[in-house]
Amino acid sequence: MSRCSSFMGKLGAIASVAAVAVSLVGLPGTASATPTFDVFGPLPGTLGRPNEQAAQSLFGQFFDGFLGLSVTARASNPAVSDDGAGTYFAEPGSSNGGQSTTWDFNVYAAGPGNATFADIIFELRYDLDPGRDTPESQLGTVNLNGALGTPRAPAQVIASFNLLDNVFGFGAIPGVITPPTFRDFDADALGEYSFILTASTPSNNELARVAIDVNVGPPEPTTLPEPATLALFGLGLAGLAIARRQRRR
Repeated sequence: MSRCSSFMGKLGAIASVAAVAVSLVGLPGTASATPTFDVFGPLPGTLGRPNEQAAQSLFGQFFDGFLGLSVTARASNPAVSDDGAGTYFAEPGSSNGGQSTTWDFNVYAAGPGNATFADIIFELRYDLDPGRDTPESQLGTVNLNGALGTPRAPAQVIASFNLLDNVFGFGAIPGVITPPTFRDFDADALGEYSFILTASTPSNNELARVAIDVNVGPPEPTTLPEPATLALFGLGLAGLAIARRQRRR
């Protein structure tokens, strides 16, 4: 066997070990609900509601139906950032005398054509559990049609909420709100929260959905390498050492 082929074989072994290391350790940033959208970016006029960097999904025969979710800072609290792919980053804590979080999530929905609330049902699924990977079945659900009262035309929803609002998990309204499995919400807790907005027919046929994640943590995240990164770095050094020995022969 030539030195070149021997060297390539060793590098292949290193790559295999690296792949195993990553699979065993796991990469950080796994989302509890996969962000789902057609477009991620600013929204045009939304009746005065925040519209920066929203996850948006279109539906209907002419794609004139619309769903959107975004997360923005509440009042003068620290700004919310995002990764451009449906995950937002906000700071923990409460404001307004403890009555609201430092961030809001914003809901935008409109039915296609002349659809009314009798034709289309908008539902918001929300997460009160700071743990990652909360199953969708454990999220709370708000029937936005019922929460808004009598169906009317056009079917449209534009609203902002925060997880300290009384409607989320506390004092559920029959037929409108289904509380989540996890009931207690701590505005100071670090964690990840998921939000899903869907449009469905009265026969429960889902037409579209948009989903986002919100990572709540300190403003200055640690810069220490993750274990998987350290494992790959160590394997990379081993590869360099092998290459150096090969050149000396």
